[in-house]
Amino acid sequence: MLLSVNMELYRVFLTVGKCRSLSQAARILKISQPAVSQAIRQLENGLGCRLFIRTTKGVDLTGEGSTLMGYIEQAVGLVNTAEAKLASLKDLTSGELRIGASDTLCDYYLLPYLKRFHALYPEIHLQVTNRTSNETLVLLKSGKVDISFVNLPIADPQVSIRPCMAVQDTFVAGEKYAALRGREVSWQELARLPLILLEPASNSRRHLDQTAAQNGVTLKPSIELGAHSLLVKFAAIGLGVACVTKEFAGDLIVQGNLFELSLTPPIPQRGVGLATLQGLPLSFAAARFAELVTGSTDVAVSSSSAEALSAGTK
Repeated sequence: MLLSVNMELYRVFLTVGKCRSLSQAARILKISQPAVSQAIRQLENGLGCRLFIRTTKGVDLTGEGSTLMGYIEQAVGLVNTAEAKLASLKDLTSGELRIGASDTLCDYYLLPYLKRFHALYPEIHLQVTNRTSNETLVLLKSGKVDISFVNLPIADPQVSIRPCMAVQDTFVAGEKYAALRGREVSWQELARLPLILLEPASNSRRHLDQTAAQNGVTLKPSIELGAHSLLVKFAAIGLGVACVTKEFAGDLIVQGNLFELSLTPPIPQRGVGLATLQGLPLSFAAARFAELVTGSTDVAVSSSSAEALSAGTK
């Protein structure tokens, strides 16, 4: 029976109950007095009880009306609180943003965006969880993060990808390997060098291993590391030849601490993408951060399309 009652009728009831006057309630609600009377009759019929009695000064609540009034006031208070909370979330004056990303992407890519977002929306609580690309997708699909930043390509029907930037993997070395500077290095020669690579769990390592296989070699690293910053440092002190992301190691290459090998053919370009769950709308905070990073409010493309886009840049 209660479900058949129009919620608008409760708004009229609450106004009349506070005013104790049908005419005053009509003025507040900006409707006619007969419309107010009709709404009260509809509510009484729907609930099966009398809510008001007429007095010389207007109307007064019955016992049943007083009981209903207490609950409706609480309900309206909760609705108002909920609406205010939603407004603050929409205005980004409260809420949280949970991001999943690798150490490397946080360190070399996301920091400027995190700084800018925090400056714009200081009341948003930021939570960043560092994992590999595949692990951040697990966090995303389990609802533990709102968005993830991953190394492409990613092929997962549950995930949508917004490409953020293209990156180029390259091999670098310090002065100990100066004999390699300025000449072409084949994949076969590369495979014989002491290599410093990321751990196999990383997407970028898988991309490298697949490329090596396509060029007829299997890379067997001397050192495997979990952080891109260590790859650069290990190479700089002469411990081997490291595969790094050029965009993230550019400063050291420019400064002359490292030089880039001329690998032939080069490693195909890949990308960094923003991952969200397919078909699931983002929170206001997550949507704003995604817009900040990608510079677009467009709907995320499918992972298969993003993979094709990434492949198209090779």
